[in-house]
Amino acid sequence: MELRMLSKRHAFGTKADVKDNIHYIDDTTVAYPVGRNVVIYNTQANTQKFIPGGDKTEAITAMALTPNKKYIAVAESGDNPAVAIYDTTTRKRRKLLNVPDLSSREFVCLAFSSDGRHLATQGGFPEWNLVYWNWERSKALSMIASAPDKQQNGQDKQLITQCSINPRDPQHICVSGNGIFRFFRYTDGQLKPAQGGMGKRDMQNYLSHVWLPPDDRIVVSTDNGDLLLVENSEFRCVLPLSPSDGLSIDSLVSYTKGFICGGDMGLVSIFEKSDEKELYRKMKTMKVDQRKDTDAGMESDSMRIRSFALSQQEEYLVLTTSNNQIYQLNLSNADFSKVEDVIFEPLAQPFHSAAITGLDTCIRKPLVATCSRDKTIRIWNYIDHTVEIIKSFPTEASSIAMHPSGLHILVGFSDKLRFMNLYGDDIREFKNFPIRACPECKFSNGGQFFAAVHGNIIHIYSTYTCDTLGHLRGHNGKVRCLYWLPDDTRLVSAGMDGAVYDWAVKELRKESDNVLKSISYTSVVADGKNVWAVGTDRKLREMDMISLTVIQDYETGEYPLTTLALASQHRLLFGGSDDGSVRVYTFPLQGGVQEQSLAHAAPIHRIALTFDETVLFTVGEDCALYVYDVKDKDGRPTKREVTFAEEILISKSDLEEKNTMITELKAKVEELKLDMDYQHRRREIKHEEKVKELTDQFKEEMEKQVGKHDTLLALKNEQEINFTEIRRDMTEKYRDETNKLEMQYQQQIQGAEEHIGKLKREVDEQKKDHHGQLAAKDAYQDKMKKEMEENFQEAFAVEKEMNEGLKSEMKEKEKENEEIRRQLEIDTDMEIEEIKDKYESRLQSEREHFLHLKGENGIMRKKFNTLQKDIADKQEEIMQLLETQNTLEQRIKGLDKDIDALKNEIRERDETIGDKEKRIYDLKKKNQELEKFKFVLDYKIRELKSQIEPRQDEIAQAKQKIKEMDGELERYHQNNLSLVLTINDLKLKIDGQQKEIHNLSNKLKDAETYKTRIRNDLAELSHIIQDPKALKESVKKLYQKHVKEKVASTQEMEEDLQKEYNRQRDYLEKTVESLKRKLVKDADSHKADTNRIMNENVVLIKEINELRREIKTLRSQAQSKSDKDGTTSQGSARMEELQREIEIQRMEIQRYRQRIEELERQLHAKGRPISREKLPPMEGFDHQ
Repeated sequence: MELRMLSKRHAFGTKADVKDNIHYIDDTTVAYPVGRNVVIYNTQANTQKFIPGGDKTEAITAMALTPNKKYIAVAESGDNPAVAIYDTTTRKRRKLLNVPDLSSREFVCLAFSSDGRHLATQGGFPEWNLVYWNWERSKALSMIASAPDKQQNGQDKQLITQCSINPRDPQHICVSGNGIFRFFRYTDGQLKPAQGGMGKRDMQNYLSHVWLPPDDRIVVSTDNGDLLLVENSEFRCVLPLSPSDGLSIDSLVSYTKGFICGGDMGLVSIFEKSDEKELYRKMKTMKVDQRKDTDAGMESDSMRIRSFALSQQEEYLVLTTSNNQIYQLNLSNADFSKVEDVIFEPLAQPFHSAAITGLDTCIRKPLVATCSRDKTIRIWNYIDHTVEIIKSFPTEASSIAMHPSGLHILVGFSDKLRFMNLYGDDIREFKNFPIRACPECKFSNGGQFFAAVHGNIIHIYSTYTCDTLGHLRGHNGKVRCLYWLPDDTRLVSAGMDGAVYDWAVKELRKESDNVLKSISYTSVVADGKNVWAVGTDRKLREMDMISLTVIQDYETGEYPLTTLALASQHRLLFGGSDDGSVRVYTFPLQGGVQEQSLAHAAPIHRIALTFDETVLFTVGEDCALYVYDVKDKDGRPTKREVTFAEEILISKSDLEEKNTMITELKAKVEELKLDMDYQHRRREIKHEEKVKELTDQFKEEMEKQVGKHDTLLALKNEQEINFTEIRRDMTEKYRDETNKLEMQYQQQIQGAEEHIGKLKREVDEQKKDHHGQLAAKDAYQDKMKKEMEENFQEAFAVEKEMNEGLKSEMKEKEKENEEIRRQLEIDTDMEIEEIKDKYESRLQSEREHFLHLKGENGIMRKKFNTLQKDIADKQEEIMQLLETQNTLEQRIKGLDKDIDALKNEIRERDETIGDKEKRIYDLKKKNQELEKFKFVLDYKIRELKSQIEPRQDEIAQAKQKIKEMDGELERYHQNNLSLVLTINDLKLKIDGQQKEIHNLSNKLKDAETYKTRIRNDLAELSHIIQDPKALKESVKKLYQKHVKEKVASTQEMEEDLQKEYNRQRDYLEKTVESLKRKLVKDADSHKADTNRIMNENVVLIKEINELRREIKTLRSQAQSKSDKDGTTSQGSARMEELQREIEIQRMEIQRYRQRIEELERQLHAKGRPISREKLPPMEGFDHQ
């Protein structure tokens, strides 16, 4: 069995340009295409199964489902287009149909016959061949060009849009398109044009048509909104209520009451059959509005309905749109008589309607973020397979990055780079950066940094302060990809200039590089030892991490890789290719591609892998997001090690709004309760008044009925007296009548006896007649048998002669044509066998009939003998049975009464027994629960006793630790005092140096004034520069004036001053630096100690609170148990002991809190002393 390292879990999206791209397999399962696969989606469980496309499939172009929902046909385009037929239950391919001479690269439409045995496939441009299949035998029965004039139609690639098969006649096919509406019939093994069409009506662009069973009618839609009715293959009329508003109708579907149509602007109309002139009545027109699902998104005015599908019970209607969405409408609950709009809900999730440009995932939550050219950002949950947030923006986003915490995202828009926060159901901007159309941004693995690309410069920012940490310059072209190493100290970048750089993030410098100007890199990954990069040269390049020298190049085939993802733990490398497939490489890479998964129908733009390397995501140009499960090299699923967080961000204003809403709702609830109580009281008052009225009426009626009863009783007594008199008269009258009837019955009995004698004589006569008839029948049967045998012999001889003649004729015709001879042999053999079987069966039936008559004759004789005996016996039995019947009826009535009484008694006893058993069971169960409760309480009491002693020891240890910490605090205080003294000394030294610097500056000012004097004297010498003697005298005077002592070399003095200045400066910088380090170290250690003390106190307080809660629960449990068992005195003593322990613990907690507050006050009082003035920052130190 082949091991799969990648298995598709879920796909978000659909392929809108597929003909008939959605079908109901059953009431809860829908099939639709995503990329190069067909998804079978369970709407209740929100799970998917996949039917993968063929290896050589370029795209899916059309789909069809058999009427019994067992098989689905998928048309695959390519150099050799084919139709694959799959079993919808097993998802295995049953047949692959292709025609070598189709002269087209695709099938534009598929249609099954009503019995599911035949399939019609319409080929595409340029030949437009229609093929009629018996798909179960993989046999193309016939092919014909459905376009009448190819030269006139020219290069129209949307010439024919649909083909269908008549539900009542599987050999009758209809084809429609731009200016084409034709019928074809399969006769004599060929597809031939059939009569029918639009007649003399001007041709239009027919976009769709549908058969309306059981009538032989077709409704045809056009690009200007006309609905045409074709009956018996001939145009009848334009439906009176068709829209005809210039908006195209692209899709039709029939149902039991009529048909449904949909098209431009997302309009859906429902028509039902009518007996009036209009034939079909429009029930409602609805609009599929996408703006209810997203904030803005793609406007529904530019959306078209592509396809419809109805569930088996016609409860649900699903439809697909041109912007890759699937919507569902509940027809069973929809009320078309109301004016309100019927709401179309997304079948699964709202999908992207344009190419997805960005993808990223996080660590702490099962979320993945995508951005698209449809100007939306979507946050998906890959565990629940849902979309959690959809946010629309006025501009497109080209890149997206998600913080490892799952609470922030970074999005590169065309105008700015925006840092955004994820709230429960919203995305809000926190800060923006002036980077236009950022093609790549990436958070570090720890989340403390993020990098963003601006042209050929990489900017590094701090996540939590949003400050710029530095810029990485070196690329000569645009940077296409960034990759952080696991420890976040290194960053690898690749660009369009063919350069791969390794950057040290802390030093902001380039460590190594590799430049190949002939290519443009698209993606790069690294693991600390090696770097892998792909570019436009269709090669996967492996480099050494230290020097970035190329180790080896690997060819990627005809379709280059566009993006990479590395699973370092599994030693797997994933690549998304230009043909939409995902390739899996194992290390070492010399083995090549180990697995290839066909997914997208367009190039893959991005690929991402979760932190635990168990889930892979891919997005591409086809607007789809695929989710894969990653397995190791042996095909085993990896165990998840990440525990996902459940917290979300919420702003203070939202929290306040929700709190106010809750309070308002609570207030409303209280008002409603008061209102309901008031209404209830009013109803009770009304009820009491009504009861009182009814009781009064009842009393009045009772009095009336009592009066009536008295009158009726008097009438009854009178009638009884009259009845006794009438009964006496009637008895006398009936006694006379009975005597008369007895005389009449005796006369009737005598007549009946005479009639019986007459019947006996008639029976004797019939017996004689019956014997005669039997003899005649025997003779007739013998005669018929002989005649049948003679006829059979004559017919057999005639057939034999005919057989010989046929054989001679076959021998003669065999010489003329072998094919006719073989057919005639088969026909004559069949006829001979049929005739032979016919006459043999006839002879056998006649023999059986003769034997049957013989048997009947014997039976009739026996019956005649027994009839006489039976007549007498039956008469006696009738009299006996009548007597027994009367007795049995009386007995049955008594037994029925006894049975009813016994049944009632049994039922009552069963009920009492059941009640008793139920009571016993409840008591037993309650007893068991009480025993368990008793055991748990005993165990808890013992456990608390054992826990209290170690807690006291821990409290003593904590006291000892606090004493030690007090000593440490004293030591830190002394160190701080010594540091303050050293700092004061250093400040005094700095003041002395500053005074010395001031003196030097004064000397420099004096020197400047001296220089200006000399400069002025020299300027006066310029007047006498032509008189050498006067010039010499003036120079001597100047020398005597300014040079009074021998001056050392100014250069040596300046050098000495500079050295002394530098020495003093170095000394001061070193001392200040050491003091800073010491202060930072002392402050950190001081802070760590205080945090440790605080944490230990918090832990102790938590433990004390837990003990307090346990004692509280035990107190309640012990109290309840003592009430039940009657041990009140022991429980009260135990409770007093526990109360004392609680008081002791409270005192300890109070003492600890006072000690913590005292320590905090000491820390605040003995904090770091503030210096009088702040030194300017020096080079080499960060500003703290």
